[in-house]
Amino acid sequence: MAEMTKEDALVREIFGPGRKGTQALTSAIREAGKLLFEERVAMDDILVTKDIYPEVAKQMGKDTRNIARQVERLANQCWDGMDGEQKKKYIGKELKDIRAPKDVIFYLAFYVRFRQGFYKVLEKEPGLLFGKKDF
Repeated sequence: MAEMTKEDALVREIFGPGRKGTQALTSAIREAGKLLFEERVAMDDILVTKDIYPEVAKQMGKDTRNIARQVERLANQCWDGMDGEQKKKYIGKELKDIRAPKDVIFYLAFYVRFRQGFYKVLEKEPGLLFGKKDF
């Protein structure tokens, strides 16, 4: 049995322990974290369709288009399943809506890295959005 990653644990915390089929989303969150925090690519420079979905598809041995649909569907379900308190915890403030499913990927990648919501982290370290900064 594979070891549970921080991304797996977080998604399980949001969806509940019985939820299956979340590997594409957890892999997308992990890949986003790698790009943001290891390779220090600016968030605005990351294109999920070019930089994240193909890598996840390769890891899972699946078609990129299918992975894209699966991740986007799961990200939307994740967003819809969060209550106001969870949004404050994982995102840093309660939002009415997201611009795109990719936002959930980035919000959760920040939470995995810092154990604080995206907006809380950016209040302290706005330079994280621009990449190449030591942190």
